[in-house]
Amino acid sequence: MRLSWPSMIRGLVLVATCLLVGCARAGSELDLTAYDQSQDQNKIADYYSQEAVRLRHMARDLNHRTLVYERLFGPGSDWVEGTRLLEQSYVDAAQDYERTAEQHRALGQEGASLSGCRTDTPISKAVCR
Repeated sequence: MRLSWPSMIRGLVLVATCLLVGCARAGSELDLTAYDQSQDQNKIADYYSQEAVRLRHMARDLNHRTLVYERLFGPGSDWVEGTRLLEQSYVDAAQDYERTAEQHRALGQEGASLSGCRTDTPISKAVCR
């Protein structure tokens, strides 16, 4: 069965129209620093939790790297100390992200206020404005 050019063109136009209509409405971006009820707080909390897990994995990898550096350069080397500091910064950031995730979860579930928001860390300061 042969298709004529006009039929093929109509089919392509129909497919293109369906694709344009289907892709026209992109989801709105979430404002990760907003504690606004109109935002999906559970999605934001999930994002922060996933980032905390990622940071913990990175800290764990750095811990393994520290052990390797200790064998290569000795326990007091700059490589070992720098890697330990970086590992600790990842652990601290993961804890901050977990706290932020819990704040968003509480707001999403209960509509709680952020009166108990911590401002003693850089990430919390940015989030708790």
